[in-house]
Amino acid sequence: MKRKVLGVAALTLMMAVSTGLTACSNSNNNAGDKAANSTTNNTTASATKEPDKVANLTPAGLERKGKVSVMVYDRGLIPASEGTYDNNRWTKWIQENAPFEEVEFVIVPRTEAVQKMNMLFAAGEGPDVVANYEDVGPFIAKGQALEITEDLLAKMPNYKKILDENPALQKLTTTNGKIYTVGTISPVSPNHTAVIRADWLEKLNLSVPKTPEELLAVAKAFTEQDPDGNGKNDTYGTTMNSDSRRVLAHMFGFGNPESYAIEDGKLTNVWDRKQDWITFAKQIVDAKTVDPDFLLDKGDKALTDFTNGKVGIFLTGKLSQLNSPTFVNFKQNNPTGKLEAFDLPATKYGSFTGYVNGGPSIVGFINSATKDPDAAARYINWLTDPKVSDYLVNGPDGVYKKRDAEGTVVVVDPEKNKIEYDYAADYSIIRTFDLTDDSISPLANEYYNSYLKSSDPLLQEFGVLYYKMAQIANKPGTTDPRKWQQTLPALASELLLQETNGLKVVDEIFLKSLADTGKTAEQAVAEAKEAWNKAGGEAVDAYYSEYYAEHKDQMLSPEDFEGLKSEPELLPSAKANFDKQ
Repeated sequence: MKRKVLGVAALTLMMAVSTGLTACSNSNNNAGDKAANSTTNNTTASATKEPDKVANLTPAGLERKGKVSVMVYDRGLIPASEGTYDNNRWTKWIQENAPFEEVEFVIVPRTEAVQKMNMLFAAGEGPDVVANYEDVGPFIAKGQALEITEDLLAKMPNYKKILDENPALQKLTTTNGKIYTVGTISPVSPNHTAVIRADWLEKLNLSVPKTPEELLAVAKAFTEQDPDGNGKNDTYGTTMNSDSRRVLAHMFGFGNPESYAIEDGKLTNVWDRKQDWITFAKQIVDAKTVDPDFLLDKGDKALTDFTNGKVGIFLTGKLSQLNSPTFVNFKQNNPTGKLEAFDLPATKYGSFTGYVNGGPSIVGFINSATKDPDAAARYINWLTDPKVSDYLVNGPDGVYKKRDAEGTVVVVDPEKNKIEYDYAADYSIIRTFDLTDDSISPLANEYYNSYLKSSDPLLQEFGVLYYKMAQIANKPGTTDPRKWQQTLPALASELLLQETNGLKVVDEIFLKSLADTGKTAEQAVAEAKEAWNKAGGEAVDAYYSEYYAEHKDQMLSPEDFEGLKSEPELLPSAKANFDKQ
């Protein structure tokens, strides 16, 4: 399947990794949707508070009338010289070009987004258009998301075109036969992945594990056979932090905490798979291949151990997030260390991947209390005009980015971007990705091509690793067992409370059982199942099961994602560097 996608996020991440290479960052903290570069320097000779002057992009036939309010995150990244999140060069450009007399920006702190949004909606002050990355299910359940009817959809033809061309997106944004959310479609790419110390495998004359038994055996060897050669017993085979537990659960075909799978055509709470997962995870712990204090680890300890060269198998999302310094830190501490991405071992339940990004995603909704639904629709339609999306993602041609001979978008001036561009990503959360023309390769801006085309050898090495992770994410016949569950319906408040309380106690039981050598997996699952039912979980299971039976043809399926995969390919210049590695 060919796709025409302008992978601007790829460039953003490339800039982030490049910054980490030159700045020698020691930070282990990063947020998956955070803008690429910190803008701590707030002065520059080239900065200007005026928007760039370009041809007006107000669609023909739409006069500038009315007012609309829209949400934007405050990430604390905007330099003082640029203004504020509701008054800067990008908001001024929007004010000049959007088909409205006024666009009001409602600022929501990124770190407190859910709390702030709940307060705004409770006070009747929610924005007309909510563009965000939060779980919108609770807003739908409380009636705060407006139904996007056919009449309203007809007033946003740009967005309707995206829906019409992407059946998977139609399914994702539809609940009980009604559309309540706005979505986008993007390439399938890796998120949580499995990587292994290839140099340790070579030293111990081992192969990449292909079965759960081999995975355990390699983890034991990495723990016991001094793979780093320092003569000390100071290495661990793998980790058992929250990311690792989730990825291991994927091996057995469930998402954790998403507890369902389709068996014999029915949606089922898969206690048998959970038991097999606990059994395997306990084998890893009992073999002493993980940090014995893993129960206390909120994620930082496992990450630090890995970057310091003390972990051989890392199941993580830290190598695919924006602004992630993980690879840079690892190479700084282990210059001769080599990482290899590998497929999760298959189990009797099938072949699965870790978390993947891409495919259909929900990016917002219209406030049901808006006084002017037509204005909200017109704003969404304007944002999804290809020219508008291109400008808000890339900026004016040649100022922040430009295309090279192969069509790849490259940075013009990284220092200028830190001041004027990097804070602006959230103005285009709602957008279309279909921005390239037929003369440009749809692969021109994939992450791995951008990295491999760099002149920096370390960035090229990361490009090789990312290319292999992308191959695994797009491998035919493997699935992310949680992706299809995005179309499970929002729960009413009582059921939601029962689910929340039930999942919390089940997670606690499972987590404690991993470190309790006196408790079997069978006992842990029996105890967890009893606690789940006591919390009201049976009612939740029944609701989801009945919903699936009635609506399965309208829900996402593994087949939907299979059709969105695309075999990764390297551009000529990227392949030349790939072959040198």
